[in-house]
Amino acid sequence: MRAPLYLLLLVAHAVDMLALNRRKKQVGSGLGGNCTGCIICSEENGCSTCQQRLFLFIRREGIRQYGKCVHDCPPGYFGIRGQEVNRCKKCGATCESCFSQDFCIRCKRRFYLYKGKCLPTCPPGTLAHQNTQECQERSSQRKGRKDRRPHKDRKPGRRLDARQRPPTRQP
Repeated sequence: MRAPLYLLLLVAHAVDMLALNRRKKQVGSGLGGNCTGCIICSEENGCSTCQQRLFLFIRREGIRQYGKCVHDCPPGYFGIRGQEVNRCKKCGATCESCFSQDFCIRCKRRFYLYKGKCLPTCPPGTLAHQNTQECQERSSQRKGRKDRRPHKDRKPGRRLDARQRPPTRQP
């Protein structure tokens, strides 16, 4: 009589554990218990597969890594869409924000942006703009002053007629 009762308690306990395990997988505890947007989520590593339009962002802490599904990759990362998975990939070492591995849009401190690259100094023919951390072409700065078009009434060789002449003072 004790054996069937013991067996019944064992089955009831197993069913409770199975239900608890299912709840843990749905809620998850990786990355603060957030498995939102995940197709596959584990308690230890967070998301490993995301819904179709989301990016998988993997954060590393020492030897551990945690996955999270995000709409936009965080600063310092850019999104790559693939056939099976969309991933967030880290920008280059000198880049604070980027469109791709090869094209930065903002540089880290002490670097200057020039044609999508972050450089320690601006190349010859450019000037460093301190506020934006960008290299600007010198010729484009002079162009504004040097190549200004003269006012249409002041073209060389053209004289003003009486209607356009400023009034003269008479003593």
